[in-house]
Amino acid sequence: MKSLKFLSLFSFALVLTSCLDTEEKILLNADNSGTYSMSIDLGRMLKMAGSMGAKADNDQVKEKKDTTVYLKDLMNDADNLTAAEKAVYKYGTIYVKLDEASNEMKIVLSSPFKNATDLVELKNNFSTVMNKLKAFEKATGEKPKTDGENEDMKAGAKSANPIGDQFTFLASPGKISNTIPNLETFKKNIAADSSLSMMTQMTAMMGDFNYRTIIVLPKAVKNYDGPGSTISTDKKTITFFTTLAEMMAHPEKVSYNVSY
Repeated sequence: MKSLKFLSLFSFALVLTSCLDTEEKILLNADNSGTYSMSIDLGRMLKMAGSMGAKADNDQVKEKKDTTVYLKDLMNDADNLTAAEKAVYKYGTIYVKLDEASNEMKIVLSSPFKNATDLVELKNNFSTVMNKLKAFEKATGEKPKTDGENEDMKAGAKSANPIGDQFTFLASPGKISNTIPNLETFKKNIAADSSLSMMTQMTAMMGDFNYRTIIVLPKAVKNYDGPGSTISTDKKTITFFTTLAEMMAHPEKVSYNVSY
């Protein structure tokens, strides 16, 4: 199916590095354990890919999939993972729901964590470990890629995500932050990156790319600041919202800090 192949190649290189409509959620318990998850909605891209190949795909059966892959099932043969990575990601999952006829596709990465150190690892390297385990291919049914294709995907992800490289995520008991330590370097990188220019051009066809971070705390927040912030009535859930356009125009507004 042409549209899914397009999605799997394009989305894994770009989307898992924070592209399109992404919701990140951090649920914290009183003992600093919790759950980290990232939900990626590919519906708009699926619709666009389908319209681009509408004539060729008219006679093809629309694909439908509802799959959960448990990372622990992939680790026996994972010689490229360290013992520390296996310990952190052992109970992680990747969930894929696809209904091509309805232009619906959603990917959810999720893993529990035991402490703040593990949370930082998940935030920074989840997509890298998924790539090592070929978990996305397992979930979608894609054929394993050659070494050359894998290197191309890694390079694409790297070039498409200079923004992520400029953030520093920190977590410790009572505090979480995601900040840009050098704003001038950040601005230079996003101005010079051709992949970001391409993504910006895509918004003309698909609408802006949306990014939402939800932090659920074990107690009421003391202080917080960040883009498009809202707070629940019990002051335990803070949501930050921004878009690609906002990141490009006002990167100084994208960082967030939470104290509780």
